[in-house]
Amino acid sequence: MLRNLTAAAATAGLLVLAAPVSPAHDLVIGGNPDNGDVVDEFPEVIELEFSGYVKLDFNTFAISDINSGEILFSGPPSIDGRMVSIEVPADVNPGPGDYRIGFQITSSDGHSTRGMTTFTVAGERDAASAAAESTTDAASEVSENTGMLRNPLTWILAGVGILAILGVIVMVIARGQKNTQE
Repeated sequence: MLRNLTAAAATAGLLVLAAPVSPAHDLVIGGNPDNGDVVDEFPEVIELEFSGYVKLDFNTFAISDINSGEILFSGPPSIDGRMVSIEVPADVNPGPGDYRIGFQITSSDGHSTRGMTTFTVAGERDAASAAAESTTDAASEVSENTGMLRNPLTWILAGVGILAILGVIVMVIARGQKNTQE
């Protein structure tokens, strides 16, 4: 009985450690303009790249001015695998400012995913300061992404695995002591 319990605990521990950790829904991994980009003029096409294939159901983009909150335009995007894009209407050219790309897509796992990215149209601003701002944002984004190594789920899974291994060791030692006493 104890042997079966030990084997089951060891198997469960190994399965937990071997299971891949994956996000619940697809994430934005790139775009044009990319999150935090500073561009010279308002784009003609807005494009986001997701970590998984986007399903064709219930997808929407809404582009808004961050400062005023005004929605400039919205609509269903075109989908090509992981790339999702929307053409900017010809009558929309709001000029310099900060803008939000809000989206709702159906992830590859079938769940609805909402989120946003931002970009800035520099316009009259000094191009050198805009480029420096973009570089600083990219550096901080890289440092934020390295923080993913500190994900609590990773530590929890590691702890469960270590406890399972320790449990197996204790069972083996206890079994060895029982056999030597007989």
